[in-house]
Amino acid sequence: MNAPRSIAQDYVSRLRDLLAELDLDAVAAATAVLLDAYENGQTVFICGNGGSASTASHMAADLGKNTVAAGKPRLRVISLNDNMAWFSALANDLGYDCVFVEQIENLLQPGDVLIAISASGNSLNVVRAAEFAKAHGGRVLALVGFQGGRLRELADVAIHVKCDDYGPVEDGHLILNHIFTEALRQRIRSAP
Repeated sequence: MNAPRSIAQDYVSRLRDLLAELDLDAVAAATAVLLDAYENGQTVFICGNGGSASTASHMAADLGKNTVAAGKPRLRVISLNDNMAWFSALANDLGYDCVFVEQIENLLQPGDVLIAISASGNSLNVVRAAEFAKAHGGRVLALVGFQGGRLRELADVAIHVKCDDYGPVEDGHLILNHIFTEALRQRIRSAP
């Protein structure tokens, strides 16, 4: 009967340790990139696979809706996971590794931001989008776990949740979403 409580206690303890190790300077730097994009009317694109796809959708919803202030410009944000017709056509016709890069080839402008989410940091479709963004004047924020992978190396700012277990890494990325949203909401609402 105590096994579920013990599992929960262990999981919460691991999350607490991960959050204590989070590089808050990297979090602040990523937030600054997002604020700059907002202030310059640039677009934020977000992508990921599996649980990270859900995080991308959640983040786009939060950043798009929960940062709105009356009479102020709105943040331009798009989850590349959410147009299923386009996504599936690209996967079917060109291959799964193209589902994000092909979309940003149509949309990315210099100065735009790509938030690339991958627990391993090595998801090929996410890496390809990050490579394209970097090569075409975009800025890349990487939310990674495990060893950080290729995305950690490519990113202008990488936030590394240091864990080899998907659940806690994905939890950490969702917490980052809420930190970004809170920071942008406060800045936008307090701006003259």
